[in-house]
Amino acid sequence: MPQKGLASEMNAEYIKENRKQTRHRPVNKNTSTNQHAGFYLSVQLQDFTIQYGALKAVRSVTLEFGAGSTGLLGPNGAGKSSLIKGLLGLVPVASGSALIMGKSVVAERKAIRQVVGYMPEDDCLIPGLTGIGMVQYAGELAGMSREDAMQRGHEILFMTGLGEARYRKVETYSAGMKQRIKLAQAIVHDPKLLFLDEPTSGMDPRGRQEMLDLIQIIASRGKMSIVLATHILVDVERICRQVVIMDKGAVLEQGLVDELRGSYQGSYTVRVEGDEKAFVQWLEKKGCRVSPGEKQHLDVSLPKGKKTGLILEGAKQTDVRLRKLVPGVQTLEDVFVKRIGAESIAHL
Repeated sequence: MPQKGLASEMNAEYIKENRKQTRHRPVNKNTSTNQHAGFYLSVQLQDFTIQYGALKAVRSVTLEFGAGSTGLLGPNGAGKSSLIKGLLGLVPVASGSALIMGKSVVAERKAIRQVVGYMPEDDCLIPGLTGIGMVQYAGELAGMSREDAMQRGHEILFMTGLGEARYRKVETYSAGMKQRIKLAQAIVHDPKLLFLDEPTSGMDPRGRQEMLDLIQIIASRGKMSIVLATHILVDVERICRQVVIMDKGAVLEQGLVDELRGSYQGSYTVRVEGDEKAFVQWLEKKGCRVSPGEKQHLDVSLPKGKKTGLILEGAKQTDVRLRKLVPGVQTLEDVFVKRIGAESIAHL
């Protein structure tokens, strides 16, 4: 068992140094730290459906999560939590099939429990247990011996910054501390796959930063694949190499974060002089997405395969003068808003 205070100080220094490095250089999500020996696909789903009465929370989803870090991104109510709960057997599956690490989520639940960690969005703590008692219990549920779960529990609680509070009852913990112990109980057994459901929920800015530091450390070690379910785009950009975008129970987009950004690179900032309304209508009829930008500019996204000549032709056809035409800077937020917005419009 680590000495009291020493491991906590070492962990704080590790996080401080890690944050210092990542502030000044981008994380290289393409390095070998995201490649895991022994398997490639963490999760495979085929026509996977979760239904609550008449409501389909997850709609015939077919997708694969590769090894490494994957962001499950979507607004509240998109079906992210229901998808994870269905994979873990916490809610019934209406139809379809799923494999975790090559094991059936229906037939091999016990085996899956030993290789999967889960940090739920909802409170999962047991009143009356101390921090170490909670984490030890989680380890035993995952198949660890009592002694191993106890020893590992102390180590994990120091790593997550709860070493000094490990003998306190969990109901006395602050919101941030509760998030930390939820992470601790999810990783005590060194799972191969870790599900994190809104891990920074309810945390203040400092606590949120420290939680992301911890997750980034776990991801960088390359021993666990991570599925991060969140509605916070910057968290996905920081942690994840892959992303799956969900809304209304369906998958709208999936792929590498960098490639997904690239799929919307046909975006431009435009300013015109003349009949702007006619110009916008002409572009929209040609399949462009046009939205108001800053300082009387227009943000124009071209259809796939189209080039700037379409904008020039639009200006000519509507007799407007182009005063500005520059490539737009795309972020994952731009992609997310455009994809969710386009899908919502289609359902009106």
